[in-house]
Amino acid sequence: MKNYINEGICSQCKLCIKVCPCNCIEANAQDEIVFIAERESICLKCCQCMAICPSKAVQIDGVSYSEDLFDLPGYNVNEKEFLNFLSARRSVRNFKDKPVPDELIQKMLESVWYAPFGSHPEKVQITVINNRKKIEKSLPYIAKFMDGVVSMIENPIASFFAKKIAGKETFNTIKNHLYPISKIGNYNLEYGDRISRGAPALVIFHAEKGAEAHTNNSLIYSTYAILAAHSLGLGATMIEIISSAINKVKEVRNIFQIPEENEAVMSVIIGYPKYKRAVKRTMQEIDWIK
Repeated sequence: MKNYINEGICSQCKLCIKVCPCNCIEANAQDEIVFIAERESICLKCCQCMAICPSKAVQIDGVSYSEDLFDLPGYNVNEKEFLNFLSARRSVRNFKDKPVPDELIQKMLESVWYAPFGSHPEKVQITVINNRKKIEKSLPYIAKFMDGVVSMIENPIASFFAKKIAGKETFNTIKNHLYPISKIGNYNLEYGDRISRGAPALVIFHAEKGAEAHTNNSLIYSTYAILAAHSLGLGATMIEIISSAINKVKEVRNIFQIPEENEAVMSVIIGYPKYKRAVKRTMQEIDWIK
């Protein structure tokens, strides 16, 4: 089924024409509201046309008024409540020895469906590991991988090519952040689990290599997930070294059952936080251009 507009119930208000971000709708010579055939392929399926139509005449392929659209909630969080919520969220790295129910993780991930995205949000896949033993099984391989980071940075030739391949931003993050931490043995398991921090659950955002906008989408989804975790009384934080290890170490990829053709973008550890206090952060300088 293609996109179409039901002429029998269309009110001719033309609101759908005004809101379409890709100019896919027009009034034809007979003043009928129609989708432009040669532009229909660039439809984003944002469904703004369906959402604004007072008579529910607009139909996007694969989208239903009864199942996919809903009225906006009447209640909006005020500014103070919103800032209080954000200020109370912290990146949690100390968890209680308490499993997280699957149902709670499912609720957390439902927030992702409402996140903004670039293109093709369906390209991002989500894998949940709610199994502490399986997470622990990956740790020796990840710790060894981090030792390899130290060797790479300290080898001028390897370091040169790594910078070329990874790009300046990623390389500087490795060199200035991960390398000093790894150099002093922070990720050695003899000091405890400094990788997954004892978290009982792990969520991995991944996608087929080269998939449209999958990196940005995964990072946005991860952000929504950790905010949702906070609202559910859980603690969470992003751990990029786990996703990096998945991409480089076959054993880690296999443990977490990430498809070979996919690359992991971000991982989020989840659990019940041990502490409740937040830390004040200094606002970054803002440039106002008028």
